[in-house]
Amino acid sequence: MSALVYVLIGIAILLLAAIVYYFNRMIKLRNKVRRAWKDIDVQLKKRHDLIPLLVRIAEGYSLHERRVLVNVTEKRSEAQAASGARDIGDKERILTIGLNDIFLLREEYPDLKADSAFQELSNELVKVEDHIAASRKYYNGSVRIYNTYIESFPQLLFARPFRFLPEEYFQIELDEKEYPT
Repeated sequence: MSALVYVLIGIAILLLAAIVYYFNRMIKLRNKVRRAWKDIDVQLKKRHDLIPLLVRIAEGYSLHERRVLVNVTEKRSEAQAASGARDIGDKERILTIGLNDIFLLREEYPDLKADSAFQELSNELVKVEDHIAASRKYYNGSVRIYNTYIESFPQLLFARPFRFLPEEYFQIELDEKEYPT
């Protein structure tokens, strides 16, 4: 065999090794993003489970504020039905505005504010919100690393053919104009 054949075989082996390395790295990063999304999903489910309990307690104190409670219940259903990080983020942002309206009821009804069950649920919701914020930060960081990796050269040569597509960021924070006054 000539030296050219050995060189070509060596190049082919190096190319194959590079493809395997980049493919495995993309799999690892994509799995990290998926695992981070599962953490968010768990926290959102906890949040959605707390909302009916809050609404039930608030109903007893504010029967004439029924529209606020119905609105939150509807927004919760919409948030549960959402799919994709962007859509879920949008629906959860709207749900957060509705939850703020329930907490405003607490100020209007001192008995509600003093209710230990409502207070306990409110505290639990705050903890869940903190966990969502931490999970969102981790998820978005994982998405940034993954997206940067698959969009960088030479990985981008392998990413699209192997169906490694960019992931969406998850945003749930309210803009300043969305906070209730």
